[in-house]
Amino acid sequence: MSSPTSSANIKFPATATTDEKIRNLLEEEGVRFKETGDLGDPLYDLDVEVEDGIFFLQNETAYGEFGDLEDLLIEKGIPFDRTSNMDWNCPPRLRVFRPGAFDRPNYDHIYSLDADGYEPVVSVVKIRELLSLPMPTHEIQVYLEKHFPAYPPLTDWVKEDS
Repeated sequence: MSSPTSSANIKFPATATTDEKIRNLLEEEGVRFKETGDLGDPLYDLDVEVEDGIFFLQNETAYGEFGDLEDLLIEKGIPFDRTSNMDWNCPPRLRVFRPGAFDRPNYDHIYSLDADGYEPVVSVVKIRELLSLPMPTHEIQVYLEKHFPAYPPLTDWVKEDS
């Protein structure tokens, strides 16, 4: 019995594709690279793009996740965004990983997404609770910072010369 599949995409700095283990996992997903290893002009069997130094792959995956690839990117401290698309078996989700820097811990969070707009979901119960407070603005800000903190974009990990 095979696991349910769902369309998903993952984005991370394209320089990571020079790592042999990452390249091998990408090839298992169906990505084909030229012999020269030229990042600007890889050959693909799938929906793959490299734009502004960010590698983008879309594929059908088990449970809408790139399990081994995600684990390896975390192990190597490479940031990524993975979006699992809506499917009967899998709700839409966004996983964001940003490696720690200096004294900050790694940020690894999975957000539930709205099936129509693919925006993070906040429960109606929580919205009502926050709005019922006497001066909700501060509490709403605290809640958003705790559950939906700002995180640096992937382009922060792209070198100027790439």
